Amino acid sequence: LITYLKYRDLKHREFDMPAVSQFGSGFPDPDRKTPGDEAGIILEQLKSPTRDDIAAITTLWIATGLIPAIRDARQDIENCINADHGSLIIARHPSTRQIIATMMTGHDEFHGWIHYLAIAADAQNLGIGRELVTLAEDILHASGLSEVRVTIENATAGDFYAKLGYDWHDNATRPETTDNSQNMIMRKSLDQ
Repeated sequence: LITYLKYRDLKHREFDMPAVSQFGSGFPDPDRKTPGDEAGIILEQLKSPTRDDIAAITTLWIATGLIPAIRDARQDIENCINADHGSLIIARHPSTRQIIATMMTGHDEFHGWIHYLAIAADAQNLGIGRELVTLAEDILHASGLSEVRVTIENATAGDFYAKLGYDWHDNATRPETTDNSQNMIMRKSLDQ
């Protein structure tokens, strides 16, 4: 079952954004009544986060290593939501409505960017990350952008984006480490 939300892009054109997606239909749901009764993972453009939303996102970002344990995600969330060129997309568990994944996407008027892609440990390897990246690419392409970029901070992230067709672009900070993927930028053309 797929339902759609209207998503207004940055040029105020509307296109359909999946709200309940087929990629979540295999998500383990202990409340499911009968086999095949899956609702799918709920995607939402978060515009007015509650305190509980911010706490859940902060916990997820800490658990996935995106931010240090001493940091509150509130400012990053508010900056994204209040930006003219940004969106915070979250994925919720179909029955508990718990936030299980996040992704920020936006642009600097030249290039699209993906930030804060995080998937809860028990929701990994289900295709959620791939679907969120595809959604970001669709949003950015609909906004008239021809390239999306992402800053890579570890080899695992680099491998993930490489599988999705991203290639290495440039050193962001020229780190002096043996891990060549740390703080590098990957990019993908949206004109394919």
